[in-house]
Amino acid sequence: MHSNRLTLPDNWFPLSGSKILLCNMTTLNLSVPDNLSGEEQARLQTISHPTQAKFYQQSRCLLRTLLGQLLHQPPAEICFSTASHGKPQLTQHPLQFNISHSQHWLCIALATVPVGVDIEFTAHTPVRPWLALAKRFFTANEYQYLTQQSAEQLAEHFFQLWTQKEAVLKAHGGGISAGLQRLDLLTHLHSLDEQIYATEYSQPIPALHCAVSLQTKVESPISYYILNDQLEIEPLQPPYIHHLCLKPNSL
Repeated sequence: MHSNRLTLPDNWFPLSGSKILLCNMTTLNLSVPDNLSGEEQARLQTISHPTQAKFYQQSRCLLRTLLGQLLHQPPAEICFSTASHGKPQLTQHPLQFNISHSQHWLCIALATVPVGVDIEFTAHTPVRPWLALAKRFFTANEYQYLTQQSAEQLAEHFFQLWTQKEAVLKAHGGGISAGLQRLDLLTHLHSLDEQIYATEYSQPIPALHCAVSLQTKVESPISYYILNDQLEIEPLQPPYIHHLCLKPNSL
């Protein structure tokens, strides 16, 4: 395919709620025009693994193409800056975005309020010491909750917590360095530094854990889409495998 123009649904103009776009990068035939910034080109040169370099190049091209169509700007002219904690953002435009990737999956979240997203694709994830990781990075209450899960369900519940924590911290802007243990998903409201976060967990694709967090006190609709191999953005129809929005005493 020689054109990278995406087919966006009509309800994306103007953007309302939060849109989650999932992309299986192994199925896309993206041409890569020379629209990366000097900083992005420099970052690309530091990636020695060919598959990872291709993923980075195509994902940045896709992000620029998507934002360019939403903002009616040439992709090469999209300008990014970084917030105080290093979170990328658009320069001089209120549209908010966040990205996450896991193996061959890419996720782009779009919203009108600060947003964070985290995905973890676990179809081929080896068994790891989930409880030891939880004891290191989670609160004592969350660790205790995980010790009560069966061995078969332990990884599932671990990723439910992990992805939501990452999503909140990315919406906050501090990322993991802001402290996974500052956020207890089982006993506290989703608040951090006096900001309230609405958080949703889902599995819109089998084995793909997805958590979205919005810096808002108001319920905001979250819609899920997938980019097919013809660069058409199609809605993913609910019900998903399951939805779980963690709230105090909900587990």
